[in-house]
Amino acid sequence: MKSRWVIGGGDYLDLAFHAWKQASPDEHVQKIEVAQGEEDELNLAVFEQLDPETGDAFIAFDDRFGNFKRMELFRAALERGFAMAPFISASADVAGDAAIGRNVFVGSRAVIGHGCKVEYNSVVHAGAQLGANSHLRSSVWIEPGVQIGSGVKVGAHAIVRTGAIVHSNIRIGKSAELGWPQIYNTDIADKTVYDIRYDEPIYVYNYSPSQT
Repeated sequence: MKSRWVIGGGDYLDLAFHAWKQASPDEHVQKIEVAQGEEDELNLAVFEQLDPETGDAFIAFDDRFGNFKRMELFRAALERGFAMAPFISASADVAGDAAIGRNVFVGSRAVIGHGCKVEYNSVVHAGAQLGANSHLRSSVWIEPGVQIGSGVKVGAHAIVRTGAIVHSNIRIGKSAELGWPQIYNTDIADKTVYDIRYDEPIYVYNYSPSQT
């Protein structure tokens, strides 16, 4: 029997594990939680006993650390030769010409429109809608029920939270977070964070000593 190792941490790990288990009754689906050290480093020793010749891995680490921990695990699995097929729920509506990358998760009743591209390691949760010809770059996190219009470009590691509605042809910068439940109808710069705890968006800049 082929094995499916669902590897990661957080609530998303449980979600992905049960989704794979239900969708793949002919596979031996196993959940593997990755331990973190005091400095939040991941213990990659979990891969030592897994053989890509006998099964496949799916990486399921939640949006903490700006999706970078999920990317770290993804790269570790890729280096070890795992194919990391995407998970697409049987109840999702995915256009025949949509391109879905490695290790992508498309949840129940999600809609991926014509001409869309969802790059590797991205997550589109249940009920989210992605309009025609939209493009999610790598390691994007789309929460349940989000509505994204047609022709939208979402940068790598961006997060779009429940309650966000993104108008067509908007560009969302890399590592941006749309956390306010509102309509977004203008382009969003890289690393701009709309956090419900604050009344104004937060702009995160890279600091370099040469700038002082």
